[in-house]
Amino acid sequence: MKGKLRLIAVVFALTSCASAPTISYYTFDMDASGAAKPSVNLVVEGVRTTDALGRGQVMIQASPTRIEYYATAQWAGDLADLVREKLTAEFGPAVEGRRTLALSATVLSCEQVDIAGGAEARMQLRVTLRDPDAKRYGEPLLEKTYGVTRPVALATAGAVVEELSICAEIIAREIAADAAVR
Repeated sequence: MKGKLRLIAVVFALTSCASAPTISYYTFDMDASGAAKPSVNLVVEGVRTTDALGRGQVMIQASPTRIEYYATAQWAGDLADLVREKLTAEFGPAVEGRRTLALSATVLSCEQVDIAGGAEARMQLRVTLRDPDAKRYGEPLLEKTYGVTRPVALATAGAVVEELSICAEIIAREIAADAAVR
């Protein structure tokens, strides 16, 4: 009897492992696109996300009032850290002699948006630029929400993340342009 129970337990364990879905992990393309070309040093001090984006899974806005998540598609790290790393790569290393500005951001959206006939990738960042030598709670040099939406050829997590990476590059270019006149 004990032998049968062990055999049943082993068979159950093997079949449950075999049926477990494979998790895919995604990140942005962390190579600089070269599009930002800032004329000031932009130091990314902090990035945070909304609660809905903090789950670790790639999010889908299925309708204006409903969100879902890819069951087997997760971010390779904390989304806020990935966005910070991508922006830092886009802005490049500090150049001596240039003015330095501190950037903080909140990721408002970074997701697939289902639309009639397909899907889009959407990223929105609320950005604050400050002079790092000024008072922390003083008037910022810039507070602005940046947003980019791009069509996705296939509504798959991989295709969406590729387009989100491009969205981040476009936003970095726009931030760099705005920072130049501050």
